[in-house]
Amino acid sequence: MSSRRNMLVAAGAVVGTGVLGEMGWRFTHPRKALQEPDGQSRSLVLAWPSPENDPVFIVAQERGFFSRYNLEITARPCITGHQAIDALTRGEVAGAAAAALSWLPRLHAGVPAKLVAGLSAGTFRLLVRKNIGITKIDSVVGKKIAVLNEEAADQRFFSVLLRRKGINPSEVLWRSVSEDRIDQALEGREVDGVVLHDPDGWQLLSENQSFLAELAGSTTGNYAQRVSKVFGLSSHFLSEDPKGALAVVLALRDACRWIEKHRDETAELLSSHMPDMNDDDVKHMLAHQPAPVHLLGHWLRDQMAQYADELKLIDLLPNELDSGAFSRSICQNVLHV
Repeated sequence: MSSRRNMLVAAGAVVGTGVLGEMGWRFTHPRKALQEPDGQSRSLVLAWPSPENDPVFIVAQERGFFSRYNLEITARPCITGHQAIDALTRGEVAGAAAAALSWLPRLHAGVPAKLVAGLSAGTFRLLVRKNIGITKIDSVVGKKIAVLNEEAADQRFFSVLLRRKGINPSEVLWRSVSEDRIDQALEGREVDGVVLHDPDGWQLLSENQSFLAELAGSTTGNYAQRVSKVFGLSSHFLSEDPKGALAVVLALRDACRWIEKHRDETAELLSSHMPDMNDDDVKHMLAHQPAPVHLLGHWLRDQMAQYADELKLIDLLPNELDSGAFSRSICQNVLHV
């Protein structure tokens, strides 16, 4: 009996210590309260690459997620993410969307902004001409690969992929080719392949299956689980109007969640903006893209740290940079007070 009593006392002490420990943790690490939108009306301009075929922007606008938070949003169309970031840097817009691979070097260089939401996974595709001996990623060494923009995230993604395989990206003969000449350059054997992202990549592949094949991309494997396009707000806007920042992020979050559950309806909305593709074409494209990925808070920070490590591989961030500390410095969770 004495032994049993001692065991019960000991167990009670352990439980008590655990409860006190939990209470102590909560006292020293209180849960942050969620911010609430203030309901005020706002008119904002956001820089957005190709908003006419971006599912997140289209859904947020046309399904009323912006208006739900009393936002009147005007998109400033851009061709590249760098142009969107440039507009934000000049103070012409409150926020910008761009690939993480474009954002991080610019933020390290001092662009006055914070990343607040991951929007979608990447759809980068490396398409090559068939029957020329390119059967795996290593085979592109010495081959002429077309890019629309040598600073684009498309090329950076495949440069990281090559570096991970132990290949120096400079061993690939990258060729700048304008969008309206891609077909001609491929058919005329001026280039052996091209890197693009959807919808351009999907359309080119689906219309030329007789002589093009997809060699690699971000639509399968580990990269399909990761966010690619990220939304950032200017530091000035975050400081001057935190409730406005909250409203924008909540609208984008809700739009992303809607897309997760309504893929067919998303395709219908998207196809109405893409005259070259019908509903079935768009549904087929979305079916061959990664599942929606959208991130906030520490999930966003973790993936930005991972991207920082990868950008070091291609000398776009310094090797000595602490990726974790850097990601914490460039991301902000506007949902918490």
